Amino acid sequence: MMADTAIRVNLGGGEYRDSEGNVWHADKAYTPGSWGCTNLPGTDVLTTADPILGTRDPELFRSVRMGEEMVYRFDLPDGEYEVRILFAEIYWETGSAEQQDVYIQGKRVLRAFNIFDEAGHDAALVKTFRTKVADGKLEIRFVGRSLPMHSGARACAIEILPIS
Repeated sequence: MMADTAIRVNLGGGEYRDSEGNVWHADKAYTPGSWGCTNLPGTDVLTTADPILGTRDPELFRSVRMGEEMVYRFDLPDGEYEVRILFAEIYWETGSAEQQDVYIQGKRVLRAFNIFDEAGHDAALVKTFRTKVADGKLEIRFVGRSLPMHSGARACAIEILPIS
């Protein structure tokens, strides 16, 4: 199990030090006792060099891990955590039908979520949730709802902060 400190992952991107000095780790496949994407082969990465509105750290929003379904697992000590998921619509410029459901610990926290509808194009969006870990693992699942390809599952970064 990992130490009970913050975990920050730049999905689809490399290691990055943010404006507050926090290190965001490069995305990786899951390994037991650590963290990562359990289905990394089968997902894609989309990047942009465009300016990103609404953030002091645009680099965190310039890469998007995407696919039909993405599952991130974090092996953590039991306790309560704050989960922050960073999103940006870096592809669609005039609207998008891309939708996804997001589950944390098996509970749906976002339903038919459309990034463009909430933030527009090239704008930072952060969603924050609280959850409990009781079995040593935290799982975040993104499921695309867009037909025909179900490619609507997408996110830019994940931050996990221990609360207790």
